[in-house]
Amino acid sequence: MRHTTRFQAHGVQWLILACAVLLSACGGGGGAMSSNSGVGNPTSAATPPAVTQAQQAGTPTDPALISADNAFGLNLLNTLLASNSGNVAISPTSLNMALQILYNGAAGSTAQAMSQTLQLQGFTLATLNGDNAALEASLLNPDPDVQITLANSLWMHLSNNPVLPSFTQLNQTYYGAEIGDLSGAPANVNAWIAGITHGLITNILPQADYSKVIAVIANAIYFKGAWSAAFDPTLTAPAAFTEADGTQVTVQMMHQMATFPAYSGSNYEVLRIPYGQSQHLSMWIVLPSVGVNLNAFVATLTPAMFETWASQLQPSYINLGLPRFSTSFGATLPTPLTALGMGIAFTPMADFSALAPNTYISDVEHQTVVEVDESGTVAAGATTVTVSPTVVGEAAPPLLIDHPFFYAIRDDQSGALLFIGTMQNPGSA
Repeated sequence: MRHTTRFQAHGVQWLILACAVLLSACGGGGGAMSSNSGVGNPTSAATPPAVTQAQQAGTPTDPALISADNAFGLNLLNTLLASNSGNVAISPTSLNMALQILYNGAAGSTAQAMSQTLQLQGFTLATLNGDNAALEASLLNPDPDVQITLANSLWMHLSNNPVLPSFTQLNQTYYGAEIGDLSGAPANVNAWIAGITHGLITNILPQADYSKVIAVIANAIYFKGAWSAAFDPTLTAPAAFTEADGTQVTVQMMHQMATFPAYSGSNYEVLRIPYGQSQHLSMWIVLPSVGVNLNAFVATLTPAMFETWASQLQPSYINLGLPRFSTSFGATLPTPLTALGMGIAFTPMADFSALAPNTYISDVEHQTVVEVDESGTVAAGATTVTVSPTVVGEAAPPLLIDHPFFYAIRDDQSGALLFIGTMQNPGSA
């Protein structure tokens, strides 16, 4: 039943869902993918041919791919929450892009395991790559006040390269992969990612000997979005934020009285805060009721719930209090991905024969940074996958986000989730 939201006062628990997909140029600003010359010196590609074709044809995004990407992101977040007590944040879009590129090189039981983990049952490789091209095309130049950058790169030993030309060509055609030389790894890979993320992520690929590594697949995403209506900095003031264990900490609480799309559920409240002029990208805030455990609540989230909420939001005049925060999170992912069913890909039994013979995944690294202030949001995510040889106004209801919450960034046209995470303490980075 559709109805106007009534928000509870201070005793309500908050969960932030900020969902947006970040795509665009390697060189900053919304637009076609472009080179990032001078950073790691990769051979660059312009907007991928398949993306250009999808853009010109107006190919719609595939809801099935969006659902699969979001489901994997939520599954991985829950797996990480089980072993991390602090703030957790990931970029489902970055992770999906990097792992789906690698999926093109998998065969046999390795491909089956990746398909199950990435929720890709029913997709052919041709459909998957075409759907990703359409998604990328839909996110080029999203809004005058929103900057989105998505970049992919493939790093190999160019002087002695076992990677199949067919894999490299596919990567460039659909994903615009820039080609770089692994002889400078990890410094040149990290510099490439730092350039695309505007210095937010600088050291994702670990120090190691990469002389025997077959390839590193890297994805980097950068997002900078201005609120459609900015918060007045003069209204920001210290306020109490209650952590899950009852401890109170002081945070900088931003305030704004305005009309927002909102909805009241049985044990939660939903709020949408738009970015930019078109308002197609937004931060979603979902607040569990008092007494509801945040991690347990996040475990119940599904991609379909976002679509249901989107259809139920109603304009509501709210006195909003949102904490200003900055958070960063990094994780080594072989163990979590193994727990989700991809274990064979990390063993000598792996089959990536469509990339190069006798190879397996030796490492997956991911980092995410999210910064929220009065003007808007800046966020970045990066993923590296290392492939090695198998041998060797007037009174309004108050809304204070004053205890742990979940957040993500969402593209409301496609429904894709780019960044999702949990905030236990906005005062810690």
